[in-house]
Amino acid sequence: MTTAWRGRLAAGLVVLLAVAVVASAGLYLAQVQRDARHSIVEDFDTRARLAAGVSGDTVTASEEKTREWAETMFAGPVSGLAPILEVQRSGITWLAVLDADGAVLSASPPGISTLAASLLTTRGYRLALTRDKLTYGDITTQTGVDMVYAFQPFAAGDGQRVLVVPATVNELATILRSALDVTGSRTYVVDSSGATIVATSGRLDPELAAAARTDGRGVTASGDYYLALPVDGTAWRMIITKPRAELLAPVKETTRVAWLIFAGFAAAVTVIIVVGALTLLGSARLAHARLHDTLTGLPNRALFLERAAAAIAQRHAVTALFLDLDGFKPVNDTYGHAVGDKLLAEVGKRLVGATRAHDLVSRFGGDEFLVLCRGDATAVAARIHDQLSQPYEIDGHTLRVGVSIGLATLEGDADSAETLIHHADLALYEAKRGGRGRIERFEPRLASAAE
Repeated sequence: MTTAWRGRLAAGLVVLLAVAVVASAGLYLAQVQRDARHSIVEDFDTRARLAAGVSGDTVTASEEKTREWAETMFAGPVSGLAPILEVQRSGITWLAVLDADGAVLSASPPGISTLAASLLTTRGYRLALTRDKLTYGDITTQTGVDMVYAFQPFAAGDGQRVLVVPATVNELATILRSALDVTGSRTYVVDSSGATIVATSGRLDPELAAAARTDGRGVTASGDYYLALPVDGTAWRMIITKPRAELLAPVKETTRVAWLIFAGFAAAVTVIIVVGALTLLGSARLAHARLHDTLTGLPNRALFLERAAAAIAQRHAVTALFLDLDGFKPVNDTYGHAVGDKLLAEVGKRLVGATRAHDLVSRFGGDEFLVLCRGDATAVAARIHDQLSQPYEIDGHTLRVGVSIGLATLEGDADSAETLIHHADLALYEAKRGGRGRIERFEPRLASAAE
């Protein structure tokens, strides 16, 4: 991997790491905000369930005493119920005793029997028989007054009976208001038909009422969060609601501040990313420039020595090809340095094309090039000689240059890369001395002659 690519890879890793840090921080912050909102909603739901529970306990608190009263006073023979009911209904609008099959056993005053018989099909009556506990039914208007009937099942000698006791909605509302205070929200208690028994704030919105009937929990189109719960001991439902924006207001400001802080953090990390990446890329470019020729883009002498030294240290047999262009100076003098530079760049391309993927082509300087090959490079040298001797078309000129090549091979016990280059240079000198355009291999005699 080249130095430039190592720099790009390092810069990319820095960017990925920074993005991962920012993303992780953002996800964590989002999760914290979700948890905070969830906690607020859960607290709202807890208070709503408490209110529903307290309401049910409040209206059924008298169940034990009412059952005891019914079993003591109204469990006797049916023939004796009328006078007892008359006496016992003191302060109560009316009383009636029904049997489990729906018959009116007795009513006081007697004229109420027809009304009592009509209750046999109501939800409250059926629910009371199912639960066998004191149960309140739906609202019924009686002589212009909204009433709710309490059904108290009790045991008698001839089977189960049900005592019916009416109560006004106003009386029940007074009892329930204290239970509704725990919600801190708009709260409504409605019967199974949707009629309001008690409300803490205004009238029940029709949209909210419809939503609460089909789904026990949600947010209306107008943005009201709501929870609808059954009230134990009744046929009623409690609807607790609060504008969602108001409900989540405690976390809204902290959320805004938290995201502002996160935005600052992300911006700071972004600056660090940019600066770090530019620094790494700049360093990579400098390192690349230090080890590569600016004209051809090929590795320079320093990188050649580094790679050759590494190959020798690993005990590889390597061959160095030292190349010198024949006839380059006349081209430079005749057509100018600009054409000469383009010719050198084209020579570099042809060298890369003529060598193998694992060979290293470098520019030594001027019109001299070095090629580092693993093992023997006789065939590579011949290919280079053929390719570089072909005509060049540059700026409308057809140019021809030749090439002289010196080969030097050092086995695994060679002492240095510098020795390798020196031997290749001696072989190149021999090629030029012998008439140029030739390929010569280093022999020990050349070293002796040079001395």
